[in-house]
Amino acid sequence: MIFLIQLLLLSPGRLAADGDGVDNKIYSGSAPDNASKIAPAHNVIRIGHIGAVNTMPNYEKVLELSRQELLADGTFGDDFDVEVINKNGCGDAFEGVAAAADMYHVDKVMAFLGPYCNSEMVPVATMAAYWNKPIIAYMATSNALADKKIYKTLARVSIRTINTQAEATGAFIRHYKWRKVAFVTNAGAAAYEKIVAFEKVFRRMGVNVVKKIVFDETATAQDMISSGQIDEIKTTSRIVIALFSSVRDLTTEFRKATEASGLSTSEYVFVFPSIQEGANGASPFVGSSNDMLDSVKKNYANCILIDDVNGFDDRLMTPFLERLSAIGLGAEDIDLKNIYGYISLYDSMKIFGLAGRRVLEATKNFSEITNGKRMFDTMRRMTFSGMASVAGSGSGTVLLDDQAERLPFYSAFYVSAERNRVLSICNITPSLMPASKCSKEEDNPGCVDIVSSPLGYKLQPQSPSKDTFQVSDVQSGFWNSVGGQMPIDEPACGFRGEKCDYTLIIVCAAATLALISAVISAFLLKRHCESRALNNMPWRIFRDDMRIVNEDEVKSMLSLGSQRTKLSNMGSSMVKHHAIIGVNTHATYHMYQQNRQIKFGRQDLVLLMRMKQAVHDNLNPFLGMTFNEKNELLLLWKFCSRGTLQDLIYNENFVLDGKFHGAFVRDITLGLEYLHTSNIGFHGSLTTWSTLIDRNWLVKLTDYGINDAISRWEKHGSIELESLKDGEEKSGAWQKMGVLYVAPDIRMQNDKNKKRRMDQKWVEQTFERRRAADIYAFGIVIYEILFRMFPFSNKVDLDEIADKAMLGEKVARPSVHSGAQIHPDLLALLQDCWSDTPEVRPTIRRVRLSTESYLKTKGSLVDSMMRMMEEYANNLEKLVAERTGMLEEANQKADRLLSQLLPKYVAAELKAGRGVPPKSYATATVLFSDVVGFTKMCSSSTPLEVVNMLNSVYSGFDAVINKHEAYKVETIGDAYMVVSGVPEENGKRHIAHIADISLEIMKFLADYEVPHRKGQRLRCRLGFHTGSVAAAVVGLNAPRYCLFGDTVNMASRMESTGEPEKIQISQAAKDLLHQEYPEFVVTYRHEMEIKGKGVQKTYFLESKDMDYFRRQS
Repeated sequence: MIFLIQLLLLSPGRLAADGDGVDNKIYSGSAPDNASKIAPAHNVIRIGHIGAVNTMPNYEKVLELSRQELLADGTFGDDFDVEVINKNGCGDAFEGVAAAADMYHVDKVMAFLGPYCNSEMVPVATMAAYWNKPIIAYMATSNALADKKIYKTLARVSIRTINTQAEATGAFIRHYKWRKVAFVTNAGAAAYEKIVAFEKVFRRMGVNVVKKIVFDETATAQDMISSGQIDEIKTTSRIVIALFSSVRDLTTEFRKATEASGLSTSEYVFVFPSIQEGANGASPFVGSSNDMLDSVKKNYANCILIDDVNGFDDRLMTPFLERLSAIGLGAEDIDLKNIYGYISLYDSMKIFGLAGRRVLEATKNFSEITNGKRMFDTMRRMTFSGMASVAGSGSGTVLLDDQAERLPFYSAFYVSAERNRVLSICNITPSLMPASKCSKEEDNPGCVDIVSSPLGYKLQPQSPSKDTFQVSDVQSGFWNSVGGQMPIDEPACGFRGEKCDYTLIIVCAAATLALISAVISAFLLKRHCESRALNNMPWRIFRDDMRIVNEDEVKSMLSLGSQRTKLSNMGSSMVKHHAIIGVNTHATYHMYQQNRQIKFGRQDLVLLMRMKQAVHDNLNPFLGMTFNEKNELLLLWKFCSRGTLQDLIYNENFVLDGKFHGAFVRDITLGLEYLHTSNIGFHGSLTTWSTLIDRNWLVKLTDYGINDAISRWEKHGSIELESLKDGEEKSGAWQKMGVLYVAPDIRMQNDKNKKRRMDQKWVEQTFERRRAADIYAFGIVIYEILFRMFPFSNKVDLDEIADKAMLGEKVARPSVHSGAQIHPDLLALLQDCWSDTPEVRPTIRRVRLSTESYLKTKGSLVDSMMRMMEEYANNLEKLVAERTGMLEEANQKADRLLSQLLPKYVAAELKAGRGVPPKSYATATVLFSDVVGFTKMCSSSTPLEVVNMLNSVYSGFDAVINKHEAYKVETIGDAYMVVSGVPEENGKRHIAHIADISLEIMKFLADYEVPHRKGQRLRCRLGFHTGSVAAAVVGLNAPRYCLFGDTVNMASRMESTGEPEKIQISQAAKDLLHQEYPEFVVTYRHEMEIKGKGVQKTYFLESKDMDYFRRQS
C-alpha cells in the first residue's frame, strides 16, 4: 500500500483506465434551467468526488443541489465557484486511489470529497496531505483518520464515526453512573479498531472495562455458548457493550446465545453503539415502517441502541424527500436506506464552500482556497446548518471540533418488545470546550464535551459560549424491571455475593486454603504411594515363576476336567499357548518377539496396574506380563475352559437358542459397562475371540486395554506382533478378520499412526472415541451371536474386505441380511452401533437396557444358583472386611480420645489392663494462669460468647504446649494448669520448658483480640514454682490424672498474687533458672506473705536473652 501511494503521488500521467470510474463533470450553470451566473474559468476550483460503485444513485444531483443553494446564498459567485468531477471507487482493486491521482495529475483537481470507503480514504487522505490539498470525508468512519498529525488536510462530516460513537456511548454510561462494563466483539481488524477507540475514551472517562469477550466472525449462538464466554458475563458485568464488525448477523446470534444462557433479564443491559453495517453499508433502520420495527424488535428487543438523534421516525425522511422533489428526484430515484450518505455528501460540499469563502475574504488570495492546511484550520470549530436541519431540530447543525471532525447529535433508544415504536430515552449532545481551556490532550485532541441529558432536564453549559440545552422526546420508567429503573453495574453483594459478609469471606478463605493444602498434601502423598506401587510392578511375572505347558500336557489337564469341556467341541487353539504360574494358576498367553529392552513410561505403568486391579464377573483377570527375558514378551490371562465365543458360534454341533443369546449379550454388555465406567476406560479390541466362556458358562472379556500399548511398542520396534503358525486359524488376539471389528474413525487414525515417523508422537484417540469404537465392535459381535455370520453381504468375499480395510481403503458399512428375523428396535440399535459418526452411536448403558428388553433371559437354574453362591461369598468377604475396618477405626478413635484425656504413658498402661500406682517426682515445674477480670467479663457477655472466647484462648495455649515437653493437667473456668517433668521425667529441663511456655503465652496474648469485643485484649496472670510433686490417676468413672503436693499450692499462689500481664515465679524457680538457664531475664519483685509459707521472695520472668551465650563466648 505504501508503495502504491508513493507511485500515485509522483505519477504525472493518467493512471486510471477508462473503465475504472464514471467521469461526470458538473460546471457552474451546467443545468439547462439554471439562471445563475457563471464564474470566470480562473475563479473556478475543480473538486474531485470519489464515490462507490453501485452506491447512492443520483448523488450528482444532490451535489448540484448543494452548489445551487450556495450560489443562492452568495457563498459561490463570480469570484469563487466550483466544478465537480465524479468518479467511482471502493471496488476490489482500489480504483478510487488511482482515480484520485488521475484527477490531481491530469484533471488538475485541487480538492477532494471522499472517497466513500475507509480502505480508499486512508491512502487518498495521505496523498492529499502530501499535495497540501483540502479533502473532506463524508462517509469514512475509521478511527485512524482522526490522527491529524498524518492526515493534515482532512476534515470529516461523517454523521457516524468510531470516535464519536465511543464518546457518546461513554457519556451514556456515565449518565447512569455505571463504572464497570464488558465489551463483546468479534475477531478482525474492524472490530479491533472499535475496541481500541472505545477503550481509550472509557479510560479517560473513568469507566472500567472489566471483561473483553471476543468471538469468531462466523460464530453461531451455539458456538458462543459452548465457548463458555457467555457465562463469564454473569460473573463480571451487568452492562455489556456490543462492538461487532458484522453487526446484524453477529448480533442475532449473540442475542440468541444470551437468551439461551439466561441473560435476558432486567439485570443486564446490552448496548449497541451503532447498527450500521460497516463503512459501505446503508443505515439499516430508517423511518418508522412496520417492517423496520419488526426487524428491530426481532434483533434488539430490550436493548439500548446509540444512534443518530433522527433515527426510527419520519421527521428527517419526509422533509428530505420534499427537498429532493424540488430537483426532480423521488424516493424511487435514490437509495433511501443510505439517506445519511446523501446528507453527508451535501454537507461536505457546503462546508467546502463556506470555508473557501472565509479563506477568500480573509486573504484576498484565490489560490489559498486550495491550500489544504489553511482550509483545514478554517474548518476547525466551524458550525453551520446542514441538510439534516430540514427535520426541524438542532441535530441538523454541523459542528466540527478542534480537529475538524464532525460532532454528531446522538440519542439513546430503548427497543421495547411490547410497544410498536422505539423509545428515545436520552439525547446526547456535543459541546466544545473554549479554545482557551483546550489542552490538546492525547486522548481528547478535539476538545470535546459530550453531554447526556436525561428525562427532559436542562443541561448546564459546558463553556461560557454555549447556551443551555433543552432536550425533548425522552422517557422515564421505560426499563422492563420493577419501577422501570435501570439496573446497577454490579449487584449489591458483588457478582459472586462476596461483598455481604466479610467475616464469612475470611473464614471461607481460611477454610479453602486449609482444604487446598490438605488436598495438595493428600494428592502428593497419594502420588508418592502410587509411584511406589507402580515402580514395584506387581503385574510383572518372571520366567522362573512360570512354566510353559506343551500341548500334550494341556490335553491331559483338560481331560481331567468336567465332561462338559470335551476337546471335541473346542477349537485346536485351546491346547496352544498355556502356562502354569506359581503352583497351579492355569494361564493362557500371547507371545511377541522382543527386539530390544522395553522401558515403560508412567502411562504404561498406570495402565498395567489398572488392568491388574480390574475385577468383575465378566472380565477375565489379567495375570501379568513377562518381558526383557529370552527375547520374548508374554501377556498372561487366566484360562477359561470353554474357549472363546467364536469357538461356540461357528461350531455347528452347538445349539445356540434365545437363552444363550440373551445370556451372552447381557454378560458382554455388563463387562463393557464396567470397563467404560472404570479408569481403564474402554476395551479397545472387542471381538468374538477376545470373549471367553468359563466352566460356568459365564462370558468374560479378555485382551482389554492393552491394544494401543502393543501397537505403539510394535511401531517403535520394541516387539514384533505374533505371527500365524502352521495349522492355526488364529493366534491370540490377532487375526486377519480383526480389522472388520475396528470402527472406521479408529481405523483411519491407526493408519495415520503407522505412517508416522519414529520421532513423531503417537496420537491416541480420546476415551469417548474409543468407547464409541467398542460399541461399533459390539454391534458386530451381537450380530454374530444372533446369526452366526458377519454382517456383510453373502456376495462379498470377507478376505477381500479385510484386505481393503488393512490397506486403509474404505469398505462397505455392516448391514443386516435381507430376510433376517430381528426385532425392529434391535435392528435400529444395530444400525446406530454401525454409524460412521461416533457421536451417533449409543452409550453402553443404553445398549444394555435395550438388549435386556429385547433379549430377555434369566439364565438356567444351576447357573443362577452358582452365581448367587459366588455373589454371596464375595459379599460375605466384603462384609467381613468392612466390619473389620469399622472395628479398627473405632479402636483408633478410642485411642485418640484416651490420649487426649490422659498422658500417653498412663493411657497405654490402662489400655494394657495394668494399674497406674501413684508416683512421686523429685523435681517438676507447675504453671498456673488466670484471666484478669474474667468475672466482670462474664457478667456482660453471653455464656456462648464466653465459651467461644475460652476455647480460642486455650486452643492457642495448647498449640504452645505441644511444642514443648509439658502436659496440660486441667482447665477450670478461666484457670489453666500445666506441668513439665511429669509423668515423663526430663531432668532439669522442665524449668526451661515452662519458662518458654510462659513467654510464648504472653506473646500469644499480646496479639489476641476478644472475638465478641473488637479492639479489647485479654489480660492474664501467670505464675510457676519448682519442687517435688506426686501424681496419680484418681477415680474409676471418668478418671483424671491429678497432681498433689505443696509445689502445686505454691505455684497457684504465684499466679494469684501476681500482676496482670506478668509472670511471677518463686525463689526456687528463680534459683534453678539462674543456675541452669541463665539466658532467662528475671527481675526481683519484693517479699510478700504467702499463705502457709510465710514471707517469700518473688520475681518476675521478663524475657529470654537470645544473644546471652554469644556474648559469653
